[in-house]
Amino acid sequence: MSNSSSVVKQNFIHRLARDYSPLVLIMVAVFIAIFVIGAATAPNFLTVLNIKTILRDAAIVGIMAIGLTFVTLSGNFFLLSMKETAALSIIAFATSMSAGYGFELSFLFTMVIAMVAGAIQGLLIGLGGNPIVVTLGAAGLFFGISSWWSDNLVVSFRRPHGAEWLGSGSFLGLPNITIAFIIIAIFAEFVLRRTSFGRQVYLVGSNRAAGRATGHENLSMAIKVCIIASVCSAFVAIAFSAQVSSAHVNYFSSSFGSSGDMTIMVIATVMVGGNSIMGGYGSSLRSSIGAVFISTVDNMMVLHGYNSGPRVLAVGLMIVFSIMVFALVQRGSRSVE
Repeated sequence: MSNSSSVVKQNFIHRLARDYSPLVLIMVAVFIAIFVIGAATAPNFLTVLNIKTILRDAAIVGIMAIGLTFVTLSGNFFLLSMKETAALSIIAFATSMSAGYGFELSFLFTMVIAMVAGAIQGLLIGLGGNPIVVTLGAAGLFFGISSWWSDNLVVSFRRPHGAEWLGSGSFLGLPNITIAFIIIAIFAEFVLRRTSFGRQVYLVGSNRAAGRATGHENLSMAIKVCIIASVCSAFVAIAFSAQVSSAHVNYFSSSFGSSGDMTIMVIATVMVGGNSIMGGYGSSLRSSIGAVFISTVDNMMVLHGYNSGPRVLAVGLMIVFSIMVFALVQRGSRSVE
């Protein structure tokens, strides 16, 4: 009995050392420092309204980052079409809503389009296409379709439209998009840690990083994870459209949030969370923490009056910093495993 207990304890310590590497500890330390500085220098930083704003902004980027995490963990690098997938999805949803099809059918219609968009990218990547080239091409294709579909105009639909609960509703004082973020983060972590599919994601990612993955497992996994990422982008697009009762292809461009291109923001979230871009190492929880971290930094800069330039610079510096720190601690973290 004692031996069994000892093994369980060792496994627990092993998981802690693996999942909470020095990179995560450094990020938490920096986060605490920023939080303290923000509280000391910005009078409105610790207000309930501002905390809700931080969590809401983190949810928008975080949900997309959770989807992208599956792609990264599987060894397929990044999807550089996250913003364009969201643009295609928001136009699809708003067009359907404006035609009077209702929330349920519009939601389903949008998700089907997102799944097709993800499957196409996954298929091309799985067949040997370079993820960067494939997704850059897909980005141009999706943005072109969105612009043509909407005539590059704002697509509006009337209130009430049945989607207010997702776009502007709240539960226990938190925006519903924040609640959705928490639920999706927990569910994604469960899938990755406790299901055969999740274990396969790590296995394929590790094999790709080591050059051992087979063509069949690459194809199957690439399609699945790209669909997941696209569906997450579509969900965010639907929630945002439901909030403003409209859509435009540029809602997720650099003007959105003023902290840089949405795709770059999502990639930064995954990287700041400490996920390996080579695959096989990381978690959706890390990406969720990264989303809150970046949102907090950006919020503090807004309260101090910084415009989009310094805020974009901050995102870039966080990416560079995370790469440097991960490179320094990865060898030590791997040795624990």
